[in-house]
Amino acid sequence: MAKGKVKRVANLDRKFGANPTYLFVKVQADYASDAEEYLLLTDDEFVDAAARGADNPEDTEDLKRGILTVRENAGRRFGAADSYYAIRVISDGVEANLLLTAAGLERIRQRVEKNTEDIEANRESWLADLFD
Repeated sequence: MAKGKVKRVANLDRKFGANPTYLFVKVQADYASDAEEYLLLTDDEFVDAAARGADNPEDTEDLKRGILTVRENAGRRFGAADSYYAIRVISDGVEANLLLTAAGLERIRQRVEKNTEDIEANRESWLADLFD
């Protein structure tokens, strides 16, 4: 799966109250030795992060698709985060700039740890990964 491409996946081992589907995306962190990781976002998290990105275009300039980077909050308002994790993704043919808070990214990473079966079922082979 190409970095930054969003794909809707089923929650295979769904617990009571959990979302039936997630938005699955592979990213590469430019601040951590280019480590690749997979994220599972809820629809609400995606909408919130995309709205934050649209409201803060100064923080999303020159983003590369699928590259997770840290951006300082240039137009910081009272109560807003000092920095964001920024990423450009493509979902249903439309590009979006996402700005995630540190707490939001941590929540997403915890979800990934708890739902390894969803990651394994949707990740591509090492050969496909080689050409992304």
